[in-house]
Amino acid sequence: MVKDFFLNFIKVNINSVNQRIDNYLFKIIKILPKSKIYSLLRKGNIRVNKKRISHNYRLKINDIIRIPLINIKKKEIYIDKYIIDKFKKYIIYEDKYILAINKPYGISVHKGSKINLNIIDIYRSIYKNENFLELVHRIDKSTSGVLLISKNLNILRYLHKDFKENKIKKKYIALVHGIWPSNFKKIENYISRNRYISYITRNFNNGKLSKTLFSVNKYFNQYTLLDIIPLSGRNHQIRLQTSYLGYPIVGDNIYGNKKINYLFFKKFGIKRLFLHSYFLSFFHPFYKKNIKLCANLNNDFLLILSNLI
Repeated sequence: MVKDFFLNFIKVNINSVNQRIDNYLFKIIKILPKSKIYSLLRKGNIRVNKKRISHNYRLKINDIIRIPLINIKKKEIYIDKYIIDKFKKYIIYEDKYILAINKPYGISVHKGSKINLNIIDIYRSIYKNENFLELVHRIDKSTSGVLLISKNLNILRYLHKDFKENKIKKKYIALVHGIWPSNFKKIENYISRNRYISYITRNFNNGKLSKTLFSVNKYFNQYTLLDIIPLSGRNHQIRLQTSYLGYPIVGDNIYGNKKINYLFFKKFGIKRLFLHSYFLSFFHPFYKKNIKLCANLNNDFLLILSNLI
């Protein structure tokens, strides 16, 4: 469907102060490619306070951004009321600045080239009156558990800083194949991104140092339930390390064993990655206190555990 996309004039509020104009436009005009936005800036079609600006201009309070009429092909995303009502139930914490949910497995946190339905768009539909709603961090599509969303840019920046400095504590629970050795308590290795396959990181000889604490929660006949504390935040860190040690997470379709995952699914009828972020704590930058969040295990995870006993 071809529509006219016309924002006309936008007045910059406190939540957008000090953002680069290009990054700000990427967020509010998601249906345009970045190259088109850069072209509009370069030609002076997008102006701030009636003046041409470069792509790295930093926004100031009360700046007036002029955006021209743009003809585009817009693919509308309709989010059903049933989905909205369902995802309201996943909220485990909320205040004026922060929202936390118990993310279900099987749904991406943000939109991708082949993904329409995603967490951030769903909650933007729920919170239509919020001027700002952005992910604080990410969880794999296949993973469930605590996910933070910020309602304020300054809060977002503060929490991003704390994540980078490993001040935000997270705990996971995972079901792995095999009997985990009791002496595997702390794993340290290096992880770097595979340059050819963007979502896989598997080089253990160089890259960024990755540290994780493991402890056995419960042994089953052919499986082990683990409590896991990542001390660093590398991409796919827990999944990579458990697989590297020979005890892949049940249902891991990237780093696991396809044959044993298939046999597990055939026996129990539940197909998912059994990795769940059940705890997260952070220092609230506005209320100046520690917030501790817990996310209960999903019903299918609990069902599997009860069947393994």
